[in-house]
Amino acid sequence: MNQETFNILFNFLPEITLALTVLILNVIASSDKNESPLAYSVFITGVILSALFSYAQAYYAPQQLLGGVFSADHYSYAARVILGSVMAISALAFFDKRSQSLEFSLILVSFIGALLAVSTSNIFMLFVSLQVMVIPLYLLVYYELKPAIRYFIFNSMFMAVMLYGITLLYGLTGSGEYLLISKYLSFNPFNTMILILSVVLITSGLSFISLLAPFNLSFPVIGSKLKTAHLVQFALVNVIAVLFVLGRFIYSTLHDQNTFLSSAEQISFMSGVNWKLLLAVISVCSILAGNLVILWQYDLKKIAAYIIISQSGYLLIGIISGSMAGLAAFISGAVVFAINSLGILLCINLITKSYSVTETAGLKALGKNNKLLFLSFIFFLTSSAGFPLTAGFNSKLMMYSLPNLESYFWLLASGIISSIIFLFFIFRLSVVIFTGKNPLNSPKIGTLPLIFLLFLLFSTILFGIFVSPLLNWANYCSNLSGI
Repeated sequence: MNQETFNILFNFLPEITLALTVLILNVIASSDKNESPLAYSVFITGVILSALFSYAQAYYAPQQLLGGVFSADHYSYAARVILGSVMAISALAFFDKRSQSLEFSLILVSFIGALLAVSTSNIFMLFVSLQVMVIPLYLLVYYELKPAIRYFIFNSMFMAVMLYGITLLYGLTGSGEYLLISKYLSFNPFNTMILILSVVLITSGLSFISLLAPFNLSFPVIGSKLKTAHLVQFALVNVIAVLFVLGRFIYSTLHDQNTFLSSAEQISFMSGVNWKLLLAVISVCSILAGNLVILWQYDLKKIAAYIIISQSGYLLIGIISGSMAGLAAFISGAVVFAINSLGILLCINLITKSYSVTETAGLKALGKNNKLLFLSFIFFLTSSAGFPLTAGFNSKLMMYSLPNLESYFWLLASGIISSIIFLFFIFRLSVVIFTGKNPLNSPKIGTLPLIFLLFLLFSTILFGIFVSPLLNWANYCSNLSGI
């Protein structure tokens, strides 16, 4: 085996593992009538192995694979570690032996698409990997057919818009690879209006998948009807993957290679394309939409969806900075976002299963019955809001202190005001949870969910006190190929 073949196999070990797992699940489905217990074990094993293989790629030399179609660099490593960890916790905490092998197979195929998307550095492979990530999920939610079809139509429209933007960019530069596109734009004259239109169209498609407003405000409707495990896939795995994709696309294709002025605090980008303003408007819309709309929401899953929308808006601030420090803040913020969101969804899942409660009115005085569960729920919410002494506070503080944001004070102001509104919502919810009388008995939490709840809670507290290890790791992972 030559070195190039070894590099390709090593860097695609997570995807290869998941693909083999899907094949085994299909064999089990066709040969075993009582497939559930075995299928569940195979599913868990495949997900954990893919996560371990992602961790093993930590200090491998950055390189371009398959002629520049994929970038195996520190940035993609960070995305794979975060996605692998989220998927492993989700598989263990939200799935059980009652699920069928078809459900597991669709989840894994979607996850393969997410892992490919964060590594791709070619606009056409990007489109293909996003379809691999998204389409299996629509087949997965057959139990909510009408809203799934409606959401699929919206997704198809935005994917068509994105594909048109991709063809414009290809027609303008004659290449599909990010670095070759950047090289062409850096050393050749081009039509600025076509480039602007292309960036806007591609960003629109990516914004829809990552639940960013105003492009996607329809997801909470379908999200409230999804199983919690499927909500994690739609609203967490997809969002993290596409935000990493957006960061790589902007930084790689619009990076000006015809200058030596780039530094850790300022990367030189093409003039004439004000992508920072575009992302800043999207960020403000997402932050405000998420934190304001929850004030009159009652469904717990819908509230979680709006919180994820607002948090994805905050993560955009790191990308808008246009610096390596901004990428580091974005990566560390993605870790905190994943922990807080998993914690919120795990608490909602336990509340729904233990008390059969799906709306805030049903939470009346339940905090007196199970203090650990509901205090953890409130803590994850306050961390998402950026309350001091939580991981979310450190994450937002890093975002607000980034360089090159002086002209976007309105973006930072909207983020701070929205956090205050979110804290008011949490206070109002806490009053409902911990006051009054409720005759319901407190059911015990299972051992495995309790372990994950404590692990996520400990992680949030730890990163709220000791942020340096996370930030150092994020700084290491902020290196993009060609930047």
